[in-house]
Parts: sequence; structure tokens; C-alpha cells
Amino acid sequence: MPKPCMRILLSAGLAFGVLPSQGGEGSVQPDVSGSFRATYDYRGLGSYDDHDAYGFWYLRGRNLADKRVEIYTSGRLHSDLDGDSSSSYDPFGSIDDGEQGKLRLLQFYVDVHDPEKRMAMRYGRQYVDVADYIQMDGAQAMLFENGRLGGRVFLGKPVSDYSSVAGDAFGGVSLVGRPWWGNVSRATYAQYHDGSESATDDGIFLDMKQQVSDELRSRAYLSLMNEDIRMGGADLYYISMSDQVFDAMLGVRRWGDYDAYSRVYSPLIDALGDEEPYTTAYGRFTTELLPWLYLSPGAMVKQPDDSDFTNRSFERYDLNFILEPSDALTASVALEYWDVEESDSFFGLSGDIRYRYRRLWEVSAGAAYVDYSYYQLSDYSVVTDDNQAPPLIDPLDGTRVERSPDAFTYFLRGRWNISERTSLLLAGEIEDDSEETDLGMRVRTSIEVRL
Repeated sequence: MPKPCMRILLSAGLAFGVLPSQGGEGSVQPDVSGSFRATYDYRGLGSYDDHDAYGFWYLRGRNLADKRVEIYTSGRLHSDLDGDSSSSYDPFGSIDDGEQGKLRLLQFYVDVHDPEKRMAMRYGRQYVDVADYIQMDGAQAMLFENGRLGGRVFLGKPVSDYSSVAGDAFGGVSLVGRPWWGNVSRATYAQYHDGSESATDDGIFLDMKQQVSDELRSRAYLSLMNEDIRMGGADLYYISMSDQVFDAMLGVRRWGDYDAYSRVYSPLIDALGDEEPYTTAYGRFTTELLPWLYLSPGAMVKQPDDSDFTNRSFERYDLNFILEPSDALTASVALEYWDVEESDSFFGLSGDIRYRYRRLWEVSAGAAYVDYSYYQLSDYSVVTDDNQAPPLIDPLDGTRVERSPDAFTYFLRGRWNISERTSLLLAGEIEDDSEETDLGMRVRTSIEVRL
């Protein structure tokens, strides 16, 4: 099993895009890869239950037509096996239960390029990764993006699973360069036109990644929306290359006060109002206490410019112990605490253990406990669905404290690799809430076939 430092290294590599590609000179031969997973999902709570079936797939063909073509598709199928609920209150109701949730084609594109992949044209359904991962049916022309200076042009019709996008359009241009060693800088302009509102949002995205050394990497980014600052931030990653594990991450984010008009960027502004500005910062490190024991504490804080009931300050702390006595046996224990302004709080404790027998099968089990409390004025009337007042404490300052019930969650998961390309997965979960008469249950079973 990868060590914690390797997990962080992989995450940092994906974030920065500076890890070397896998495979060597022999990886240019035509190949096809993919998988399909069929899942049955059951949820139950008292007299309510829900039965769903899902299918997830991806299929990729690389180095086709003499290394000049790549084809990729991915998507999801969903069937609500028990139909629409006849109750006005359905705890498992979801927007995905409608017709629009049955089939989702996430990506389906053809990428035509020269053998060295200096120039490429990608056509079909795809995500624009340089501009908020907007999903569109269209084309991207990418030129010399792996060289010292390059860029791309993209244009298409946005995709929505929940509403018509007739008349909508999305497009833009991006420039990327490597002006010095270890640096990758990109500037992107994108425009989303909303045909239903005759509204347009203009976005500018600036992104700079810098590899300072083998152990240290940094990233800075800024996005503007209609000439206002939408979000800016910076991250710093340190990955020790010595035998002693020590990895660290630090970062800061700033969300600004901006206006958005199109449906993709402002689905809730009409109901909730404009985005209120705030700043967040986070930090985490992982260190080796013993050859089989790792400590990973983390913290995050949020500070709004002006606090209100939708934009509150908080401090979040967590502490993780990771035990890896052998490649076959691993375990972890995690504590989490939130301190929200006005004395609200949240506490969580969880743990799990996993055993893996070679590459044939594995099983894991775990449990979690959560507790929270929040304060409100004592003249507010609060009742539950059964007209019973929730647990509370009346302090002397005129407020009353709402206490959460004791909630415990237990889970058991297993995986059996039937063959090199076929796996069976089974997961069960029970939630025991002291305020509920019945236990909440969930069972998921899947079979996955890989090419």
C-alpha cells in the first residue's frame, strides 16, 4: 500500500501537472482500456426505502491510426427501481430520480493530433479544464501546449442535465508558456452567453505553477468575473525525498464580491443574493512517528469581511493517526472539531481498519460518531417533525442551546477480485441516531469489468 507521503505526492502531482507521464517508449503502441461498473443501491429508514441501479463506464482508445487519434467516452446510467414515491415526505427523494437523471453522457470526443502531440483538435462532448471545467459539445484546438509557448481556442454549446440550454454558447482562448525552468504559466479568457436571459459572463483565469526544487512546489492563481475579483489563492507543497516521511501543504484563498448573470455561474444568486467576500487558509503536514505510525494534523480557518447567517467565520481542526504495520493491514483514527462563530460547534470521531490478502480480496470496517450544538435566541420556537422539542440547554444569557442527538455510523466493505479483470464489491452501512426509532441502513453492491 502506498505510504501517506506517496498519496500526497500523487495529489500534488495532479494539482501541479509536473509529474512525469507514466510509461516509456513502449507505451506508444495502440491500446484500448476501459471499465464498466454495475451497482445496486438500497437505502432504508423505518417505513421508507429506496432501490436504485447505476451503471458507470469509460472507454479510451489511444495511439490509434498510426498514433494520430484518441477516442474517449464516459457516462452514467441510472434507474429508480421502485418508481416515484407516493409520500409527500420522502427522505431519499432526489432530482436525479427524474427522467433527466437516467442517462448522462459525460464525455464523448475524438482527439486528432500529430504523432508528437504538438497540435491537436478535440471534437465532441468534453470538459474545458482551463475554464472552470465547463462541459460542452464543441471543439478545442490545442497548439504547442507542451512547448515553450502555446495555447488553445475552444468553442461550443454548454451541456445541462436539468434545463434547456438552447441559445447558450461558451468559448474562449488560452495561452500557456514555460518561460524558465520549472515554471508553467497560463492565461485564459472565456465567455458564457446565456440565451434565456440574454446575459453574458466574461471570465479571466491566471494560473502559475512553479517547481522550486525536487521537494518544493508552489502555485498561484486568480480568476476575474466581469472585471471583479472572483477568487485568488496560492498553495505551497513540500514533499520530502528522504527516507524520513515529512510532507506539508499550506494555502490561502480569497473569494471576492462579484456579479454573475448566466445560469452556470449564478444559479442561486436570485434566491440568496450576491456572493459575500471571505478569506480561507489551510495547512496540513504528515510525519512519521514510527516506521508503522504516521501523524497528520490539519487546520482550516474562514474569515468573512462581514459576518451574517449565510457567511460565518469558523475554525476547523483535525488530527489523523495512520497505522501501517504491514502491507496487508492498515488502520486509521481521525478526530475533527469545528468552532463556528457565536459558540456553535461540531465534533466528530471516526476510525477504520482494513485487511488485504495479496491482490485477491480485501475487507474493511469502521465506525464514526458526530456531535454538534448551536445557539439561538430563546424566544424562537423550534420543534421537530413529530412536534417534539429537540434536546436543549437553557443558559443564563437568554439564548438556548440546541444539542444534536448521539449519532453513530458503522460500515463494512469488501472487495473480491474474481479475476484479473473482474471485481465484486459490497458495502453496508448502519446509522444509529438516538432521536430516531429506526436504524438507517444502506447496502451497495457492484460488479466491475475492466478491459
